[in-house]
Amino acid sequence: MKKEPGEFLNKPPLELFEPGCKVWLERGGTNFGDGLYYLLTYVQEYGSISRSAREMGMSYRAAWGKIKRAEKNWGIQLVATQVGGDTGGGASLTEVGQKLVVSFGNFRTEMERAVKRIFKESFH
Repeated sequence: MKKEPGEFLNKPPLELFEPGCKVWLERGGTNFGDGLYYLLTYVQEYGSISRSAREMGMSYRAAWGKIKRAEKNWGIQLVATQVGGDTGGGASLTEVGQKLVVSFGNFRTEMERAVKRIFKESFH
């Protein structure tokens, strides 16, 4: 069934749209947003920058560069690495890195809730 142009105007915005927003933190010219958040989350999950990069669809070099740039600009270490050997290499989040990921995840969740609430209040 083909809809007439403007037919959507008969419906309230709450039925037509879903709110969305992007949030990030800024410091030293580097943003902490979804990209770095997911990259660090994958490092925590997989213990590997290489695998985390693959999950994100980016090169190892790009992933490592993103992490190192943030560390340099913020003056904190986010990821600790172990050089390969008999036991193999690996990566893990530092205590600061873990806290940042958890805190930002909570922040994102609360922001999404607030945006949905404000959307409902604004377009009732």
